Amino acid sequence: ETAINAAQKLASRHLSGSPGLQRAVARGVPVLAICAGMQVFGEWFMVSDGTRAPGLGLLDVTTSPQATRSIGELVFTPQLAGLAKPLTGFENHMGATVLGADAAPLGRVTSGVGNGVPAGEPARSGGPVEGVVQGSMIATYAHGPVLARNPELADLLLRRALGVNSLPSVEVPAVEQLRRERIAAARR
Repeated sequence: ETAINAAQKLASRHLSGSPGLQRAVARGVPVLAICAGMQVFGEWFMVSDGTRAPGLGLLDVTTSPQATRSIGELVFTPQLAGLAKPLTGFENHMGATVLGADAAPLGRVTSGVGNGVPAGEPARSGGPVEGVVQGSMIATYAHGPVLARNPELADLLLRRALGVNSLPSVEVPAVEQLRRERIAAARR
């Protein structure tokens, strides 16, 4: 068993025994999960020995290994109301996450892999998707840091957390420059 798998299993066991997160999600508190967080919050994730480790069941997703590791810039078009600009991040994962009926994709991949395809399975129609949205939860394979790279996503989570419809506008030219650079890098 890899150290990563051991850490994921430990996190899942610990969070299952301390249900504060589950209660917060049930109340509609916004939650952002990145990479292994998406896997742990799902129904189950497969570990290196081929067994399924139970997740928290907060997201209707399952994760199996891909044939190869996904590493590189990731750009995707959001499918979530309130987000209009392309989302960007850096992905580095072996997981292929399949969405169940109660989960929706966070976006459609324009560059990179996103949720991936489980080893031995054909690609699904409609093109690759990235992340998951379910209730108050948003999950993604986009590291980056994802909120610094995607202020629109950060603002959406802040509005939800504060229960407001708008926030004062903050212009940070360096952030827009970073976004342009990362999107251009992904297209090379």
